Amino acid sequence: MTASDAKWREARDENGWSLEPAAWPWRLPVIRWFRFAFYSWRVHNHAHAWASVGVGIGGPNQYDRWWLYAIYRGWA
Repeated sequence: MTASDAKWREARDENGWSLEPAAWPWRLPVIRWFRFAFYSWRVHNHAHAWASVGVGIGGPNQYDRWWLYAIYRGWA
C-alpha cells in the first residue's frame, strides 16, 4: 500500500465516506483513465464556477478529490 492509498483510507475512516464499486468495465485501465479525466474536468469546472461568484476558494473539496482518487485507482 502506498502512502497515498493510506491517506485515502484514513480520510474515508475519519469522515465516514463510502462508495459503491463501479461495474467491471468501468474499472478497466484505459476506460478508468478517460473516466477520471472527464470527471476531474467536471469537478474542477464546477469548483471554478462557484469560486467565480465568490463561493469557495476555487479548488475541489476534499470529498471530490477523494472520489476522483478512487476512480483513478479503479476502486469506484
